[in-house]
Amino acid sequence: MKIKYGRSIFVIVVCVVLGVLLALQMTNLNRRSRSRDSLQELQNSVIEYQRKNQELDQRNNELYNYIRTLENELSGSEAGAIAKIIEEKENYAIFAGLRRVENEGVVISLSCKPPAKMRDSVLRQFTNELASLGAQAVSINGERKASTTEIRAIDDQILINGVRFDRSGIFEIKAIVDPDDINGYIIPYLENVKSVILQELTGENWTITIKHEDKVVIPALSEDRISYQKDLLLPVE
Repeated sequence: MKIKYGRSIFVIVVCVVLGVLLALQMTNLNRRSRSRDSLQELQNSVIEYQRKNQELDQRNNELYNYIRTLENELSGSEAGAIAKIIEEKENYAIFAGLRRVENEGVVISLSCKPPAKMRDSVLRQFTNELASLGAQAVSINGERKASTTEIRAIDDQILINGVRFDRSGIFEIKAIVDPDDINGYIIPYLENVKSVILQELTGENWTITIKHEDKVVIPALSEDRISYQKDLLLPVE
């Protein structure tokens, strides 16, 4: 009985040892397997990063070539076409009164003493005459006259581009005209208009002076003026 019992204990010990060894072997295999999996994942990541890097390099080259193409176009005939468009746009802006301009011209100063008040009709007459004389830019008291500029009297004030001026003050009309015609034709013509107006205003104390100036500065039309507004204008498709 003792021998059988001893054999049983021996078998149990051997089984335990074998079990432990088998468990250690399985653990080692799992570790190796996980190591192989981690290595594979790392390799896959490296491959993915290399692919993305190649894509970025390709995109960078495409952008670089595009920039070079634009530079070549701008240095060639395209630059002339773009410059021409910019020049035409600037010319239209000047024509529309959106730019400050200067040149030789005439200055007309008008004032009257109470009880007389400045008349919008007199201001309109002079500006209309200047237009007929070929004036390319006109301003009244620093307000650029545009095609939509209104000049009208309201009680003791005159509105020009929506700006109010006291009718008892001095009004100054500036205009840029052809320098070759200023002294020989334009000023004599305006002096004649002045004489006609003063005859119509007989009994009122008016002062009107007309002079030639070598440098007449005409301001640009302010963006906040009524004449500048265009938000209601929809282009026709």
